[in-house]
Amino acid sequence: MSAIPHLPIFVEDDDIEKGSQIILKLIRPDWDLEKIRCKLFTDGITNKLVGLFDDSRSENDGVLVRIYGKNTEQIIDRKAEVENFKFLYRAGIAPDLYATFDNGLVYKYIRGETLTTTTVRDPNIYRVVARTMARFHRLGTSGKGAGDETNKSGLWNKMEQFANLIPERFSSPSIDLQYRKTFPQGVKSLRADIETVKTLLENIGSPVVFCHNDLLLTNILVQSDNALGGSPVSVAFIDYEYAMFNNQAFDIANHFIEFAGVQEPDFSLYPNVDLQMDWLRSYLEEYIGESLDQNDPRVAVLNDQVNMFTIASHLLWIFWSLVQTEISVIDFDYLKYAEMRLELYMKVKSSLIK
Repeated sequence: MSAIPHLPIFVEDDDIEKGSQIILKLIRPDWDLEKIRCKLFTDGITNKLVGLFDDSRSENDGVLVRIYGKNTEQIIDRKAEVENFKFLYRAGIAPDLYATFDNGLVYKYIRGETLTTTTVRDPNIYRVVARTMARFHRLGTSGKGAGDETNKSGLWNKMEQFANLIPERFSSPSIDLQYRKTFPQGVKSLRADIETVKTLLENIGSPVVFCHNDLLLTNILVQSDNALGGSPVSVAFIDYEYAMFNNQAFDIANHFIEFAGVQEPDFSLYPNVDLQMDWLRSYLEEYIGESLDQNDPRVAVLNDQVNMFTIASHLLWIFWSLVQTEISVIDFDYLKYAEMRLELYMKVKSSLIK
């Protein structure tokens, strides 16, 4: 990938379509704006995404404009995100990155259907997801991943970063009142837990690999072949803003939790043991490059590690949700989400930390 141009343009939240077309004119000057079809993808809870298509051309020529959520530069290193994007493109995982602008990215449209709480449980799909994650994780095993090449987990620093951004008082009085009901001591005890959880998990043998860290259902696109009766051929992971070196088991645990869905999550949808074991066997076969028996002990070891790392996922996204409660303008109840993750965190904590 050659040098990525930067466009000195800021796309306003209340005029996304117009701003996206200004960007399109700069990167596709031969396109006729009169013929452009815009599609707003609304599932994101951090960013906003607009697809731009010229119906006289193939849909594969489509362009995606991703506008960063307001104030998200406080929680996301956008320079690192671009480096991740370029690294993953060179590895054949990310789409072409066409340009950056003052508050976003422009890249090639990827055809596919985002996962749902139903399709994520389809064995024909989740096995492809598992193998794709394994290939993603193998990118970091040579020590030549994006960013920090020492292959140390960035998880604990990320937790501290988020925790430090949680305000003493929320600017909305009603939100502040609700927060104090759920977190009567603030996040003091949760912050103290970071070191406890780190000590618990650092020595269970989960390797540090290059992780996506945010594989919720809307960040996974299924690409099917209609000639094969709609069977999934591949999946693509999108949005690399949280990608970094982290423990292998975190990325898997985090994805399993995301079986719950995004807008109205149902955490009872966490995969059952049979699904977990089948998923993990598919993952390990790709990761280590050999066929495994159903009862291979390495699958059980990884399953134990994944179940333990659910505590780290809950803790990270509690902190994140509380920061977003204050800074985000996206219509999503981040405080309610933090409360749900806190309930799960306390449940896992009681079983893991004596």
